[in-house]
Amino acid sequence: MTSPSQCQHLCCQIPGVRSRSRSGCRLASELVESRPLPEPDSEELAALVGSTSQRLLYGLLYRRRSNPPTMVELRLFAAQALGEDQSQTDRRVRELRRYFDVAAERIDGEHRYILRGWAKHPAADGAPISLRRRAEVLAPQRCAMCGKTPLEHHVTLVVDHRIPQSWGGSNDVDNLQPLCEDCNAGKRDYFHSFEAHAEEIRKAISYDEPQRRIGALLAAFKGEWVRGDLIGIVASAKEYQEDWQRRLRDLRFFGWKIEHQNRYNEGARVRAYYRATVVTELPENIPTAIRAEEARRRRARSASTLED
Repeated sequence: MTSPSQCQHLCCQIPGVRSRSRSGCRLASELVESRPLPEPDSEELAALVGSTSQRLLYGLLYRRRSNPPTMVELRLFAAQALGEDQSQTDRRVRELRRYFDVAAERIDGEHRYILRGWAKHPAADGAPISLRRRAEVLAPQRCAMCGKTPLEHHVTLVVDHRIPQSWGGSNDVDNLQPLCEDCNAGKRDYFHSFEAHAEEIRKAISYDEPQRRIGALLAAFKGEWVRGDLIGIVASAKEYQEDWQRRLRDLRFFGWKIEHQNRYNEGARVRAYYRATVVTELPENIPTAIRAEEARRRRARSASTLED
């Protein structure tokens, strides 16, 4: 049996780890995936992790695999090297865990963060965005939400999916936009609040007609209020809908009852909310059915005018 002092596995180079194994050694396969981790400055990592701050934090974890850092060290690094508030460090680690196995283990009385390898169940983000497309999306050098720029406001821009890939969004350029890290984090947190409806949203996005997408979304919320910007995102899943509110009103042709309210207590902006209180089955060919209903209503109005 190989003794701990002779073993060259990564696990035997981490203080306090080898004592937990029966053989005095953890096999390397228990700590890292067979696929090599990307180098901190590699194009592979840049294509996978858009945030510069996250890549720098990954670099620290990568270099310190034989001497894993504590959270205190990670926060100090975030403050000194990244210029970030230390409260952001936990979130950065969580975001890295979407792709990598970053374990918190108690070693010699301290919790240390070990970059073990690739996550066993990585985020379902599909293929990485090519560097050329990433450059194309970031070319405006302005956040699509708040308008801040790296030059004037010293923000870092990342490539954002308008419709998350976990909801069926693609890497097509029409589904990508530049966002600053703060707006990107806020948008991600907002979308995460709908995780309970993720499967229904994914199904709604798959439909071809915008009216059917909107209807499926409202139906999934079962009479709960739905924010207008989420409806707009789902309505524009296949093609941009400049007037998605009209597509929403189209549902009333088929007996849907939809309520609307504005909320003024959500920051500086007025938020529009909608909910469906009556839901009916939609016809197979929605555009044809709408035209037929519009023609019927025109005839009814004409007949009413003649009677008067």
